[in-house]
Amino acid sequence: MEYEFLFVVDGVDVDDDLAVGIIFDEFDGLLTRHRDKHLLDLAESGDGAIDAAHRLVVRLRKELPQLRLERLDPDLVGVSDIAERTGRSRQNVLQWVNGERRTEVGAFPDPEGTAGRSLVWRWAEVNAWLARIGEQVGDPGATRQDALHIDFMLPRWQQSLAEGLPIVRFVHSQEDERTKDRAGVAQLLEGTLSAPGLLDMISAFPRPERQRLTVVCAVLPDRLSAVAERIRADETGVVLAFQGEKNELHLMRVAAREVPGARPVSELGLGDDATVGDLLLVVANGAVQPTTPLALVG
Repeated sequence: MEYEFLFVVDGVDVDDDLAVGIIFDEFDGLLTRHRDKHLLDLAESGDGAIDAAHRLVVRLRKELPQLRLERLDPDLVGVSDIAERTGRSRQNVLQWVNGERRTEVGAFPDPEGTAGRSLVWRWAEVNAWLARIGEQVGDPGATRQDALHIDFMLPRWQQSLAEGLPIVRFVHSQEDERTKDRAGVAQLLEGTLSAPGLLDMISAFPRPERQRLTVVCAVLPDRLSAVAERIRADETGVVLAFQGEKNELHLMRVAAREVPGARPVSELGLGDDATVGDLLLVVANGAVQPTTPLALVG
């Protein structure tokens, strides 16, 4: 899915024809100036808003290394703005706001605050509500929660790229009652990535995007097939992260298909129903070195 973002940026200027041209040609984006700040409006596809923003940071760094993303602009809108963007009357919008129409899809979003004497809302939240009544305008934006996460991560992502390191995307092998345990693996790994040489080691797996690294967080009962499903078609390989029986952290380089240098798990006697725990036993028994890339194919 494609997501639309409005970033507050620094390092570029609307009078810089080269930068403006790159933004338009490479990103189909628009750079504008509002009072003392520059705004960058562009869209990107991803598994979610955070993943799309993650991709944008990498692409922008490659094309415009001088540009710095400061934060997301909340794109606050009032009743008149909503009416203009949707092509509806102010009265119609007020009926939505006051719960007089289309209540079957849930209440209209809470306002973000006031501007002067008028209420204002985050456009992304309004547009998400509009999508539920079939009135979505353009691409969706980041939810409030996703926007907070993106704003928090922007400095870290950009600092990693400035240091020549990839920025890491954490995903769960699946979502169920063990989701908190997988999130715990991600938190544990985030706390160790600063260890000297660790990020270089786990990012050594050949992949098209050297500046992005996906880590699939799993628990021992998870099937390897579920892990493979989390590896996108444009990713040669990822890092599988999980904790063992004694809560020790394990990192393995894996691919969803056969690639040069990777050993198929079928050669290790692991079938379609094999789990992460089964893989750990094979490694513990010495059938394969922990540093050997593995292809999760039968």
